[in-house]
Amino acid sequence: MKKIIFIGLLILSRVSGEEALANPFLGNDNFPMGYSLLSSSMPNFMHLYMKGGAMHKLNLTQAQEEAIEEIFATRPRKVMKTAREIKKLETKVVLAVVDDGKGAKDVEALLNQIAEKRKKMVLLQIECLGIFKKTLTKEQYEELRELAIEEAKSL
Repeated sequence: MKKIIFIGLLILSRVSGEEALANPFLGNDNFPMGYSLLSSSMPNFMHLYMKGGAMHKLNLTQAQEEAIEEIFATRPRKVMKTAREIKKLETKVVLAVVDDGKGAKDVEALLNQIAEKRKKMVLLQIECLGIFKKTLTKEQYEELRELAIEEAKSL
C-alpha cells in the first residue's frame, strides 16, 4: 500500500516539474485523463482506488492488493507519457492554426497522431478496468462501480 502511494507521488512530482510548449488558450485540461478519447465516458477505477478511498472501502486481500499494485507500477507512467505527448501535439496544432495561419490540411498529420494517441489512452484504460474486473470479487467490483457512478454524478 505504501509502495503504491510512493509511486503515485513520484510520478506526479515528475509531471509537475516538466516544462512544455505552452498553449495560452488551454483552460482546465483534466490532465492526464482529459486526454483519453472517452475521457468523460469511462470510469477511472485507478483514480477511485487511489484518491477516492476505494482502497480502504473494498477490504482487499493481500493477493488483490499485490495485483493492483503491479498494474500501478507501470500503468500511470504509460498514461502520463501518452498524455504529455497529446498535450504537446495539440499545442502545436493550436499554435500553428492561431499564430501561423495554417489550415486544416497543414495540421492533418498532427491531428491523426493525436487521434492515435487518444485511442492508446482508451486502450490503457480498458486494460485497467479489465484488471479490476478480474482481480476483485463480484461484490467488490459492484461497490467500485457504484463509487464511480457517484463520482460521475458529482462532477
